[in-house]
Amino acid sequence: MKSKVERQKRAEAKTRDGDFFQILQNEYELSPQIAKSLIKTTREVYKLDKIDPTLLGEKGKVVKTVIAKNAQHGPPLKNLKKVKVKLTLHAGKEDDELIKSQGKKALRQHQIMRITDEARNQGGALSQEDLAEILKVTPRTIQRDIKKLRDDNIEVLTRGILEDIGPAHSHKTEIIKMYLQGHTYSEIKLRMRHNENSIQRYLTHFSQVVLLTEKGLTKNEIRFSVGISETLVEEYQRLYRKYNNDEYRRKLNDLITLRGGSKGSQSTKKGILT
Repeated sequence: MKSKVERQKRAEAKTRDGDFFQILQNEYELSPQIAKSLIKTTREVYKLDKIDPTLLGEKGKVVKTVIAKNAQHGPPLKNLKKVKVKLTLHAGKEDDELIKSQGKKALRQHQIMRITDEARNQGGALSQEDLAEILKVTPRTIQRDIKKLRDDNIEVLTRGILEDIGPAHSHKTEIIKMYLQGHTYSEIKLRMRHNENSIQRYLTHFSQVVLLTEKGLTKNEIRFSVGISETLVEEYQRLYRKYNNDEYRRKLNDLITLRGGSKGSQSTKKGILT
């Protein structure tokens, strides 16, 4: 169990001050004392202490510097590669409906799934300390939420586990899988902490990915056309290959016919549509 001091040190190592300090030392070869003094002076001149950088940007979004998902485990955090990611803290009406129907705990667990996926798609990996800081709760609360999600067979892709798994799948892919396996909307909503509108949107995106894949478009073309990340395109394609068999073909066909939309109106003569 990490102490409060240890958690604080880990958080401090990933702040913008830490990034700036590393640049001043490594690229400008300044001594630690001079680098710290320069950072302090910069903050005072620009009044940065009065600004919360995570609140800058689009409404409902937060911007955070985190460890890169491909960074090695072992070296001090200050020496690891970092990336800046934009995360959806509040998704508007969808989140409002979720908290109304399932409560604050379900919303927070939904946020954990969403922002860990978003960070991974942008090349980052959130730690449990990152999640606690972003969601303004204690690390113990995050640990309980993650345990509950994993008890429901929902993997949360935090930095601590990313290096130990193969190709990972997001909660969106898990929702598609549950639908193909015959679960009802009500069952999916309760288990996955989502509302029906978001579930339907994921089903539509999956259907469009399948149809465009069958038409021979590249991953990048599909990403641009559907409006999702290339990582999610790859997940949907892997899921399609797994479930494109006799047992699930009828369910797949029904889903594609219902959800393919205009992007799939001129389907090909191969794959699941045969």
